[in-house]
Formats: sequence, structure tokens, C-alpha cells
Amino acid sequence: MWQRFLRTVLMVGVVLALLGGAFWKPISVAWSLREARGLLRDRESERAVAVLLEAHQVSPENPEVNFLLARGFRRLGKFKRVVEHLDLAEGFGWPTELIRLEQLMGAAQAGQLNSSAPELYKFLSRGGDYGDEGPEVCEALVNGYFLSYQFGLAQPLLDEWQQAYPKDAQCYMFRGLFFENRSNPGKAVSEYRKAVMLSGHRTDVRLRLAEVLKKTIQYEEAIAQFEICRGEDDSHPEVLTGLGQCYHGQGDIDRAREMFEKVLTVSPEHFEAQLALGQLEETAGRPTAALRWLRPACRRRPSDTEARYSLALSLQAVGRQRRDAVAWPTGADAGLSISEALLRTTQLARAELTLSEASHHFQFVADAQQAMGRVQVWTDIIRSEPQNADLRYKIGSHLLKYDNPQHGLGWLLSVLDIDPSHVPTHRLLASYYQAREKNERAAFHRKMVAEGETAVSGRNPGGTGLEGVDNE
Repeated sequence: MWQRFLRTVLMVGVVLALLGGAFWKPISVAWSLREARGLLRDRESERAVAVLLEAHQVSPENPEVNFLLARGFRRLGKFKRVVEHLDLAEGFGWPTELIRLEQLMGAAQAGQLNSSAPELYKFLSRGGDYGDEGPEVCEALVNGYFLSYQFGLAQPLLDEWQQAYPKDAQCYMFRGLFFENRSNPGKAVSEYRKAVMLSGHRTDVRLRLAEVLKKTIQYEEAIAQFEICRGEDDSHPEVLTGLGQCYHGQGDIDRAREMFEKVLTVSPEHFEAQLALGQLEETAGRPTAALRWLRPACRRRPSDTEARYSLALSLQAVGRQRRDAVAWPTGADAGLSISEALLRTTQLARAELTLSEASHHFQFVADAQQAMGRVQVWTDIIRSEPQNADLRYKIGSHLLKYDNPQHGLGWLLSVLDIDPSHVPTHRLLASYYQAREKNERAAFHRKMVAEGETAVSGRNPGGTGLEGVDNE
């Protein structure tokens, strides 16, 4: 009897194992897809990608897994992975029209609006309710307009996005960014508050609200918002830096220093914390200590005029201290040995070198101020000449050198949207990416330079045909 019972148990176990093996894979993938859709809907793109990559290991041929991976990678700006997974999704049978829509959104997000915006607007024109894809399309277009500094075109789309999806927190997040850029922090705060109400669990939204409150000197409320963010991640460098800046604004130097030092313990190369701690030391009359933080900050962001100016002030103070410390005896004791005279001369030369370095940074700041004045004039002109590629190139090149490289990069990419073969832009981008060791992108732009100059030389009888060739 017990033998028959054992056989029965074993047979049932085998059947259950076979059934589990047959159904585990689709059930596991379906569960992952359900979780990933929710994470993507909540704009938790990194977590969604992590879930989908696990599902992809289980079922690499699943078309929806590949499609959603492409969407997640697009949001993260990893466009090579987008192409890879869209190709797989299409090959495994995902609808062609959805593949095409995702490709258009990727192009728009990258600032290639001339080629993508008309088709995306056709999609949006189908009706007031665009389905689940509507917010994605709006976000991709607005991203592209922000990237290419076409804020005038972004505003009506933001209004339409809000009207169609009044409960989408991402819409209010972008509206806040829009008003920040238009120098209207009060309106930005209002939009960020709405975004936080609709999506209180998103640290990035609350952090953006806290940052604008800090900029508008609403320190108490900013600290409250930063502390909520800190409760979710007590080592978040932007959160700790923001708290330190608020405490500094309130005059609580010790607490500010504590926050900045915590940041640099976790992230030793964090620019904002380096700059803030250097400025604390500089204003406290400790210029030598300030140099410890300001030098690496300027190496990290050489175009940041605030960091350059703070470094120049500290270098100037250190140089003067060193110069004043060189004592030349007078009167009856005026005689110096050769070694003593050499030592003092060396000390004086060191002081003068430090003062010369300070002068160099002061000059950069002065040049930057003049350059940004020109950028302001050109930006006013571009509103009436939005397709002026050469003017966009000038703005981008100045911002790249004298302000924020990311802003400059956006303007330069907008040039290529208007004129894909603009040689000066490709040349500058090749140098930019090469300096950052992004060799693939640098090689692409060098190739475009060579093709553009070859085309020009083909129309110029005096050309040698070798213009634009790289001599590496």
C-alpha cells in the first residue's frame, strides 16, 4: 500500500514539475511586464529597465519586453540600446506603427525635430485623448524643444498636454522647468507643487521644488522639502548639498560645512559641494584651505565663472600673503648670503606666479561676461530668426566655452537639426566629444567634417581633396 502511495506522490510531483516548467516562463515574463509598465508609467525608468533586463534573460524573443526596453533606454538617453531593442521587437512581430512612433520620439528627444515633429503632431491631432502614448509623445517633443532652446514652441504643447492629461505629474514637472528657464521662479514653484501633489513618491520632482525654493530664498520650506528627500535617501549628494546651501544662506556655517563634508565623503568629486566648501573657506579668510576645493572644482567645470571667480580671489589672497611674507632685511643687516637671496627670490617668484594665475582666471571671468552679453543679444534675435543656423552655432560655441557646456551642446545639436552638414558645428562637436573620450561620437563628427569639406573642395578647383582628413 505504501509503495502505491509513494508512486502516486512521485507521479503527481513529476506532473506538477512539468506543468511548472511549461507555465513558469510565460507567467514570470507576464509579471515582469506588468511591473515594468507600472514603473514606466510612474517615470521610474531605471527600475523599469532593471526589471525588463531580467525578463529579457528569461525570454529574449518576447517582442513587448524588447519594445519596453527600447522605451526605457530612450528615456535614459541610451540611443544605441534603443535601436538594438527596437530592431529585436520588430523582428519578433511587434506592430510596425508602434516601432515607427518610438523611433520618431527618439529623434524628437534628441533634438531632431525637423524630421520627427510633423509626424508626431499628426499622431496627436487624432483627438483629445491620445491613449497611453499621448504623454510619451508630448514629453519627447517638449524634451526636443528644450534641448534645442525653442521654448516658444514648447509652451502651447505644454498647455495641450496639461489639458489632455491634467493628472500627469510629468507635465507639471516640465511646466516648472519651462518657467524656471523663463526666469519666473514663482510660477515654477506653483507647477512643481502640483507635480509633488500628484506624485509625492518621486524624489526628483520634490528635489526640483526644493531647489527653486532655495533659489528664491524660501529657506525654511526648502529645508523641509530637502529633509523629506533625505528621508528617502540619506546620502543623496544633491539633497545634502541643497541643505548645506540653505544653512549657509541662513548663516549657520557649521551645519552647512557638515553637509558639504558629508557629500564629499560619499562623492569626492561632487562639483557643487566642492565649490560651496571652497567658498566657505574663502569667505572665512582661509584662502589656502579654499584652494583644496576650488582647484578640483575648476578642473571639473572650467567654464563655470562662479568657480573661476572664487578661485581667482583665493589665489590672489594666497599670492599676496606669500609676497608679503618675503622679508628683505634693511640697514646694517641688509647683507644676504647667496643661498638666502636665492631662497627669497624663489619665494617671491612663487608668489608672483600665483598672482599671475589669479589674473588669468579674473580675465576669463571678464571675457565670459562680455561673451554672455553677446549671447543675450543673439538669443533675442533668434526668436525672430529661429532657423538661423549660423547664429545658433555662435550661441552654442559661446555657451560651451563660457557658461554651461550642456546648454551649449543643446544649441549645437539644434544647428544640426536645421543644417545636418554644418561643418563648424561638426568640428566643434568632434573636439568636445574627443575631450570627453566619447570616441564613437567624435569619429562620427570628424567624418561629417571630412565629407562637408570634401563637398566644398569638389566645387573649388583649388582644393586638394585632402581638406578635413584627420592626421592622427
